Amino acid sequence: MKQTIKKAKVSLDLNELDANGLTTFADGTVSGLTGNVNFSNPPVTLVNVTSQATSLRSTLKLIAAGNKSATLTKQAAQQANTLILSLITNGHYVEDNANLLAAGDIIKAEGFITSTGYKLKKKITPHPRDFEVVATGPGWAHIRAKKAGAKKQEGHLWRYGVTTAKGVSPVTVILCVTLETDIILNDLASGTIIGVQHASILPLSHTKKTDVTPTVTSRVASLVPVSKNRHPMFSHSVSDPYQWTDFIYTVIP
Repeated sequence: MKQTIKKAKVSLDLNELDANGLTTFADGTVSGLTGNVNFSNPPVTLVNVTSQATSLRSTLKLIAAGNKSATLTKQAAQQANTLILSLITNGHYVEDNANLLAAGDIIKAEGFITSTGYKLKKKITPHPRDFEVVATGPGWAHIRAKKAGAKKQEGHLWRYGVTTAKGVSPVTVILCVTLETDIILNDLASGTIIGVQHASILPLSHTKKTDVTPTVTSRVASLVPVSKNRHPMFSHSVSDPYQWTDFIYTVIP
C-alpha cells in the first residue's frame, strides 16, 4: 500500500558544525531530553552523551591553550566522530518516536522534535528567481540564469556593462555566449555598478509552417527556427532576434 502519511524529519547534518558547536548542540539535546516523558529511553544514554561532549570540550581547551600536537588533534577528531554518531543515533530515535506519537499530524510531530533540542530538517523549495546576481566579491560578480526549457540544447547570451546608477542601462555592453547557466565576470573595478541582461536560445525544428521570426516561450527565451538542413535562420527585418530580460544591477565590492 502506498504510504500517504507525511513524516517530520530531524536534521542530522552535524558535520556542518565545528567541534565547539557540536558540544553545544549535544548539551542542548541532553537538556531537551532530560525529563521528557515522550523520549524516556534514547539508545545512547544522556549520561554517555554528556560524557562524550565533556571529553571533547576538555581536549579542545588543551588545543586552544597551545597544545597543537598531532596526537591531541587526532584525539579531538575521534571524540567528535564518536559524539556525532551518538547524536545521529538518538536523532533517529527522536524522529521515529515523534512521528509515532503524532499519528500522522506533522505539526504535532515537529513540536515533539523541537522539544528535544533537535532541529527540523529544512524543506527544500524551488529556487524562486530565474535570473539573479548570486554573489559578488572584490572585482567579480557571479550571475545565474534558470534554464528556459527542458531540452538539452540551450544557448545563453549575456550582455553587461558599467553604468552610472542602478536602473540606468549601460551605454556600452559586452556580449558573452555560453552553454552554461552560470557565469563569473572578473576584473571589474571596485565600486563600479554593472547592469546585466540575459537571453536563452532554444532550437525550433523545421516544418512547412515554420516562421523565420523567433517567438517567446513561457519564460524569456528565443526560439531560433532552422532550415531542412538544420541551419539556423534569421530575418533581416528583425533588428534584434533575441528576447532579453530586463537589466539587473549590482555594485562591485
